[in-house]
Amino acid sequence: MEFKVFPNAKINIGLNIEGVLENGYHLLDMTMLPVDLSDILEGKIFNETGSLTIKTNKKDIPTDESNILYKVYKEFYNKLGITPLKIDIFLEKRIPHQAGLGGGSSDGAFFLNILNDYHKKPFSINELIEIGKNIGADVPFFIINEPSRVKGIGEEIEVIKNNVKIPIVIIKPNFGISTALAYKEIKKIKVPKMADISEIIRGLESGDLSLFQDKIENNLEEALLLGDERTQEFKKQLEDIEGIRFYMSGSGSAYYGFLLKDIDKIFCNVKQRFKSCEIFLCNFK
Repeated sequence: MEFKVFPNAKINIGLNIEGVLENGYHLLDMTMLPVDLSDILEGKIFNETGSLTIKTNKKDIPTDESNILYKVYKEFYNKLGITPLKIDIFLEKRIPHQAGLGGGSSDGAFFLNILNDYHKKPFSINELIEIGKNIGADVPFFIINEPSRVKGIGEEIEVIKNNVKIPIVIIKPNFGISTALAYKEIKKIKVPKMADISEIIRGLESGDLSLFQDKIENNLEEALLLGDERTQEFKKQLEDIEGIRFYMSGSGSAYYGFLLKDIDKIFCNVKQRFKSCEIFLCNFK
């Protein structure tokens, strides 16, 4: 069987850290919304036992067992209890990595759904979420892939409505942020600024951006602005752009902003000012 899917990115509108478990995992409360910036994942599943072969267009993307696609492959067949099939994959990466946009998790979730569909859905959605959360914190969200309030360590998902229909500019600087680094800096925050997630959801559901623009906070960004000089400098540059406010997605390094007016003018201005960055004009899915 041949397949071709388009794993999409996400942005976070508000991200609160609400505690830490004994194993070190942080408890979160946030919204996650899919956007139409996508990778391309295509390949072939053979009707014979074998192994997974991964090829990609990016030299810095690993194709060995450290790739999230391989982790999904291994975990799925381990849970299913059968010998893995031979699968060849080509991944065209378009979503920047180490950006807080969930590209790797999306690839993994889409592949997990493909495997489940091919084997006639042996696992329910909840079981796929259980498999996914052991692979990556954002994988459960992408299994559902709808606007959601996400809590816990990423496995508590409440689907919400998003009626905001505004173009989004995403800008990824020429450096990445590892999620581990972002969480490491958390301890520097004494009194965190908390996003009003309930009000953000109310604004999304009503389609009124003005209800929540001032309610957006991101504790991971807050931590990075205390301890990471690259993030500090980049945020200062973003604040110099007139007509748009930027917010960090997830653990960064990417920022997004809503284009309320003068869309072409502001987008062109951003492209001119940040020629070394990856810049995308997106919409909510």
